[in-house]
Amino acid sequence: MDLTAALLRFTARVPHVLIVGVAGYPQVHLDVDEAVRLRGWPEATGPADADVLVVAGRAGPELREVVEGLWRQIPAPRVRVELADDATPAELEDTLATIPVRLADARHARREAAAAAADLADDRGADDAAHGHEHSGHDYGEAAAGGPGEHTDHDHHGDHTGQQHTPDDSGVADEPDHGAHGEHNGGHGGGHDHHHMDMPLPGGLGMADVADDRDGLALDVLHLPLGPVLPEWPAGLVVDVELQGDVIASATARVLDAVQPRPPAPAPVSAAVRDLDALARILAIAGWHGPATRARVLRDRLRRGEPVADLARLVRTVRRSRVLRLMLRGTASGAGIDVADLLEQRLVRIEARAAGTPVDDPVRPGPAALGARLAGAEFAAARLLIAALDPDVDGVVAATAVPGPGEEQR
Repeated sequence: MDLTAALLRFTARVPHVLIVGVAGYPQVHLDVDEAVRLRGWPEATGPADADVLVVAGRAGPELREVVEGLWRQIPAPRVRVELADDATPAELEDTLATIPVRLADARHARREAAAAAADLADDRGADDAAHGHEHSGHDYGEAAAGGPGEHTDHDHHGDHTGQQHTPDDSGVADEPDHGAHGEHNGGHGGGHDHHHMDMPLPGGLGMADVADDRDGLALDVLHLPLGPVLPEWPAGLVVDVELQGDVIASATARVLDAVQPRPPAPAPVSAAVRDLDALARILAIAGWHGPATRARVLRDRLRRGEPVADLARLVRTVRRSRVLRLMLRGTASGAGIDVADLLEQRLVRIEARAAGTPVDDPVRPGPAALGARLAGAEFAAARLLIAALDPDVDGVVAATAVPGPGEEQR
């Protein structure tokens, strides 16, 4: 009996899927999310946890570079699927049906293991070359100009998934921005400049700056990008935060490939579907997975035009949870954006629609306005705040969508 083949067949039954959403194509992302959920396949929390990488839509150059970095981190056996922006549910089902077969194929597993080993060797060789270049001749000026963030392209993009950080779990995000290293010397005196200009920490992290916080205390300042691939995270969104202690001092947000030429999305997502999707994200990040799954089931029924009779019951379940109220209490930003208030506003809209009452669509913040709404919040609450705000990443892309080369307007 071939033990390797038997183990591959066993593990291929329930693969973990890492979904990379593409801004501007929410319908494709929702189709993938529903299809994976109906098959009972868990969604991976990061590349190390993934067996399958699914790109839901046409990735532009910026997101494609992120995808390549993620792919290099997924252990073999692995499968990569890239869906067209106009992929139908039937085509998606056909593609997903082939995944367990490919994962259980011993020859495929060996090929992917060899490719992963070659990628790892390339990364290590590039790291060694970069470190040798930085420290040869003790030329600190040249190393500072390059910065420890330029070891390899793969280091820069390999950790874009970050980790989950809920109100109870602060997680570690992406590799920090090294652009401020040159200013780190100001508070330490000229005699110690060379100790901080170019000294990387383990994992490629950089030394922190120091600045006064809102209480006048001198705290470390770290620059961290969040996204663009995190569980329960808007597609293509990157939020660059400046941290002092565990508080977000300032933040700016952007959407990858927002100005890239692309055909318009086939159809927008209705406000009713968006409210249920955002509710599911909030509950999932808070760790309440049962009602989160129920919200997704109702969301998908609503998308298909089927009768949805359990909306009011879902609202009552969420409102009655004392644990959820205690968890969300005080989860707010310095701008007064409170997660509990945003959740209640969403529940009111869902309840009104269940009763057949007309509801005005909410004004969703764009990425340009998102940073100011996050300032003053605790870092551990960032993902919960973003899920509650539900920024309009697709609207940014739709505003600049044009037919690509050789394509006609659809």
